[in-house]
Amino acid sequence: MNLTINNLKRFLIILFLGFSILFSCTSDKKGIVFEKDKNIHSFKSDKIKLEIDDSTGIKIFRKIEGKWLTMTSKSDTPHYIVVNDEEIKQFVVNDEKVEFSEIENNYGIGKRLTIFANADGPLKSIIEKRMSIDIYEKFPEAAIINITYQNVNSTDNLTIDKEVNNKFILDASLINNSYNKHDFWILQGGSYKERPDWILPVTENFSFENYQGQQFEKGEMGGGLPVLDVWNKESGILIGSLREKPTLLSLPAKVNKKNYFEIGIEYIRDSLEFKDTYKTIPMVIAVHNGDYYNGLRTYSEIMAQNGFKMPKPVDDAYEPIWCGWGFGPNFTQEQMFEMIPIIKNFGFKVATVDAGWFYYNGDYEPRDDTFPLGEKGMKNFVKKFHDNGLKIKIWITTGIAGEKLAADHPEWLLINKDGETVNTMFMGVQKTPFLCPAVKEVQHYYRQMARKFIGEWDYDGFKVDQELINSVGKCYAKEHKHKSPEESVEALPEIYKILYEETILLKPDAILEVCPCGMFPSFYKMPFYNQPVSSDFNTTWQIRHRGKTIKALMGSTAAFYGDHIERKYTPENFPSMIGVGGIPGTMFVSREEDNVDFLRVKYPGFLSSERKNLFTKWLKIYNDYTLSKGEYLNLYDIAYDKPEAHSILKDGVLHYAFYADDWNGNIEFRGLKEKTYEIIDYENNKKLGEIIGNGKLNINFKGHLLVKAILKNNKSN
Repeated sequence: MNLTINNLKRFLIILFLGFSILFSCTSDKKGIVFEKDKNIHSFKSDKIKLEIDDSTGIKIFRKIEGKWLTMTSKSDTPHYIVVNDEEIKQFVVNDEKVEFSEIENNYGIGKRLTIFANADGPLKSIIEKRMSIDIYEKFPEAAIINITYQNVNSTDNLTIDKEVNNKFILDASLINNSYNKHDFWILQGGSYKERPDWILPVTENFSFENYQGQQFEKGEMGGGLPVLDVWNKESGILIGSLREKPTLLSLPAKVNKKNYFEIGIEYIRDSLEFKDTYKTIPMVIAVHNGDYYNGLRTYSEIMAQNGFKMPKPVDDAYEPIWCGWGFGPNFTQEQMFEMIPIIKNFGFKVATVDAGWFYYNGDYEPRDDTFPLGEKGMKNFVKKFHDNGLKIKIWITTGIAGEKLAADHPEWLLINKDGETVNTMFMGVQKTPFLCPAVKEVQHYYRQMARKFIGEWDYDGFKVDQELINSVGKCYAKEHKHKSPEESVEALPEIYKILYEETILLKPDAILEVCPCGMFPSFYKMPFYNQPVSSDFNTTWQIRHRGKTIKALMGSTAAFYGDHIERKYTPENFPSMIGVGGIPGTMFVSREEDNVDFLRVKYPGFLSSERKNLFTKWLKIYNDYTLSKGEYLNLYDIAYDKPEAHSILKDGVLHYAFYADDWNGNIEFRGLKEKTYEIIDYENNKKLGEIIGNGKLNINFKGHLLVKAILKNNKSN
């Protein structure tokens, strides 16, 4: 009897403790906690805290040295919809319906806070916002948000014009009172024909739309990364879309009239009927220390749980590349063959046949003046390179039709709202209409292309080129029976998926290079190629920060191709590529007269004696160290640490690259153990000094400095 009573007591104690935990809304040992204090709902991990007020306004905090600090100024709710041209912002939280629960899904184990709030809408409607905020053990620095709006009283004649998400007003002075309100740097994922830097300081007139869609009439090809990352020395904030398809979002970022920095995500919905419920895009808020690299790594790792797993580079993707573009589009087989012994002598193992092997871009048949034997001649051409121990890639542009393909299959073409095809131009003379990627026959066309080019012609990979590959416009073709005109936009990555999977099936070590010509590459295609490119850089700074960005998104060992050295040529292109873990490439020609005129003006490709010496030197350094295969470590803030610094761990040795016009001062070497290291300038094979642990040396250099840290008693490296 006593045993039974004791058991009952134990049961009641356990039950009481369970209810205590439930009603206190605390979490498990991982420290994900919900607390309510007056009108503030606080939801936090040990790294991020969101404070939600009774109107669904949100402030974001990051824990810095034990204190919760914020850069978000108080404002209206950051999440709202526009209904019948009216912004629905005046929400009131229903405290009785707040829910806190455990969750487990593709992101792992976590906690969910669900808040319900109501607002008055047009035509006497009542609109409910159901906002779920998730924090996961695996991603304690991030909050994932999903929102559903409901037309509670089923009011007729309501339409949604726009959804607005993660709209925050940032104030840098909140975290450091010596700062101006807009003292930030920003990574923004928009693509622009002017090809601005991907990261840049926020100035008082800063304003970018970062629209992810194509604006063909403005010459903007769209695509990019649906993310903004804003940071300063103390802290960083990332906002982004977690939708699993390309979406016609804008991510506006601007300094307002009061000098605050405004960021957000907007999605125009074109008067979408609102009868019952409407789900917004899923979104993320993340905080971090250091620069934007850390925010992008978190974003990429979260998206990997949604299926966006980046491919592991094949060994050949790390090989320096010689490309035949220096000859221009009217190259001959003889010109290409003459280059074989020259490029082999430099140690190149991969070549590319560039644009011009066809008559009409989008009609991919060998031109008979270059390949008089047609496909047989193409096979013999590839065999010549293979017989000389070289791999070779073939150039294409996806998503467009040549003259013949358009005539044979007009039903495949993308049609705009006016019922017309959308035509781009190649080399200023060839009109090439866009294909609709959502058409199954178009997708199969690219599967057949891989089977022919890789399986039959025996090429070793593709170079997919031009800025127009980044996105397409909406398609209104009635015969395509789209549920939405945006299906064409959403389906574009499927072409790359098919091309990649079919190519790798035929040749597991194939190289797929994707070069969107200066655009911020579409994140949604990244899982489907293994050689990203700096793509038409304008400065050495662009080479370096694009390399860092791509390694943040595609992995620290991504095979980042620095593009042609001849692009905006300066000798500093070499160390800018190699020092950040990039792969050098070239389109040099051995005779000056072979360098086609329109390229010679902008990108002189003649292999002069000076250029020969530089290639000999830098290709040896590249091949000796192959830092591109090393692990990029984000030990330095690219904006705030001076000089600009990058670090790569390769074979247990830390390699550093520093860049400045003219530096004379201390340089700190981070990431080292408390041991003695010799700092070696590996470009010039010169010892610069010794340090213990993360020590400093006073050094002067101009342009660049490439060094490695070697344990004093270990000189094998």
